[in-house]
Amino acid sequence: PLLLQITAYNRRTFETARHNLVINIMATEEFPLPYQAEFYIRNMNVEEMLASEVLGDFLGAVKNVWQPERLNAINITSALDRGGRVPLPINNMKEGVYVMVGADVPFSSCLREVESPHNQLRCSQEMEPVISCDKKFRAQFHIDWCKISLV
Repeated sequence: PLLLQITAYNRRTFETARHNLVINIMATEEFPLPYQAEFYIRNMNVEEMLASEVLGDFLGAVKNVWQPERLNAINITSALDRGGRVPLPINNMKEGVYVMVGADVPFSSCLREVESPHNQLRCSQEMEPVISCDKKFRAQFHIDWCKISLV
């Protein structure tokens, strides 16, 4: 196990907090996840997504549409680290977060809908694609389906 000590500070009040995070790293040969999908979630910050209950809810929604035997979060990255802009401090705007998940079964038909020519055209015209399983996420997670990546 890897012990990671995280120190955070509040820029307004200069308060600091420390948290220890224990990470168990397993070799990929023991835990193969050949199918990977990366989602961009517009209404979350990376700190919110790292909360176990929020990440658990997201993985539950993905399991609901993908139906894998095994599903794990592989990477969680702030949109700011990918060239995103810092949101204005109004209307509770979020920076956005990329979540890469891996599974042991091929992508569901719903996830493959993003690759359809019709949806690719809609994305190129900056229109929302039509994704049948979006409603399974929409209550809590606003997915940008044009930015999903299936590997």
